[in-house]
Amino acid sequence: MLLVAQLLLFSTMAPFQEPVTPSVEGPPEAVQEAVIVEVPLNQQPVAADIEAEALAAWLAQDGPEWDSPTGRFIRDMSLGMTVDLFAEFTEKKGSIEEFNDLRVRSAQLNFASPIYGTGHAFATLDLADGGDGADFILREAGAWIEDFGGDWMPGRVDAQVGKYLADLGAFNTVMANEFAAPSLDGVRRSFFGGNLVMTGAEIHHGMPIQDGYFRWSAGLAGDVEGQDVDAFGNGLIDTSALAVGRRGFSNWAGTGRASLQLNFGSGMSGRIGASAYYAPEQPIFTDLGGGSVERLDARNTMHGFDGGFLWAVPDSTMSHELSLELWINDSEYRSAPNVLASDKARGEWMMYELVYNANWSAGALLSHYDVLGLSTIDLDGSYHSGFLTYSVNENNRFTLFVTHTNPGFNIEKFFTVGGQWVFDLGAKRDNSFARWH
Repeated sequence: MLLVAQLLLFSTMAPFQEPVTPSVEGPPEAVQEAVIVEVPLNQQPVAADIEAEALAAWLAQDGPEWDSPTGRFIRDMSLGMTVDLFAEFTEKKGSIEEFNDLRVRSAQLNFASPIYGTGHAFATLDLADGGDGADFILREAGAWIEDFGGDWMPGRVDAQVGKYLADLGAFNTVMANEFAAPSLDGVRRSFFGGNLVMTGAEIHHGMPIQDGYFRWSAGLAGDVEGQDVDAFGNGLIDTSALAVGRRGFSNWAGTGRASLQLNFGSGMSGRIGASAYYAPEQPIFTDLGGGSVERLDARNTMHGFDGGFLWAVPDSTMSHELSLELWINDSEYRSAPNVLASDKARGEWMMYELVYNANWSAGALLSHYDVLGLSTIDLDGSYHSGFLTYSVNENNRFTLFVTHTNPGFNIEKFFTVGGQWVFDLGAKRDNSFARWH
């Protein structure tokens, strides 16, 4: 009754507009019911304050839950650089620029970032000097779709799409700066053009078995190239008749691999594997001079067998690893202008590495191969090396080496001695497959 009397008294005084409860614009869930505001009799409500409080409450409730996929991709990206400094000296007559000099054989940028709910993306870019100046090379770029097999297949099923190092043999996914020996073996440099890189898709399935591990992969690609950091142009632009370089083509190519690992106890494990590569019409480029290049589409088939033995000495930091591969190349080659002929070539290589402790390791690599298209003349090629490595830590290592090279083209054989320094800044490349599970 007192409040009613006061209101009647105020109505006879100077008029003023009655307080109006403000409306709050925003998401429907921000205001679930009418806003009730208690206002003292002698004070008007401040609409701006009520709106600010409602907006602050809505932001506090919904704001932190929103996170852009792009923002997460960038925030969680790992980035690093791997630098490979190389110095190789020889008395070979007319030695090319890659010898008798210190060069940045590779300055490699490594990217990786998770794709939430799917897998992760990866890329490796390289500013590499194959002896004729630096070239910018996209080594790989793509994405992994991880563990999508669910319950319909035992083990783990993954797939990679994009530009990737093909799963061929046990070492094709290992780049030269990650390889124990100072350079890749001569067989892969001759048959693959270095690392065989494909643009397409590759599926992988791996599963543990009793006392071991089994895995297989299959790939299909529309473009293939060889990457060799020790070749002019990094193996990508050579158009000579017997080029150990470019393998690009616009037709399809397929790959397959299976491997089995068995663990024998006492730190001993063994591994066997088989691989296949088939391209029905892979081009051969021949420089005819005067700016003219001849292209012939030739069949290229390769089969490979690999094995490995690992013995970790009990109660010690020492381990021994022996790896070997045999490759048979059954391909067509250019025997005359606009003429193809078929030829089979065989190559084999093996490498032994002794890891003495976390700092010191040593080893030797032997490789021998038939020169493609010249097996009837029996001109074989070979590349051998011995190496000693000191690792300051897992991101910094020095290697001293001696090599002997026989190009197999009736060209002078030669020795080299040299040193290599490889160091990582930030994240390492992490896209090679484990040889041992």
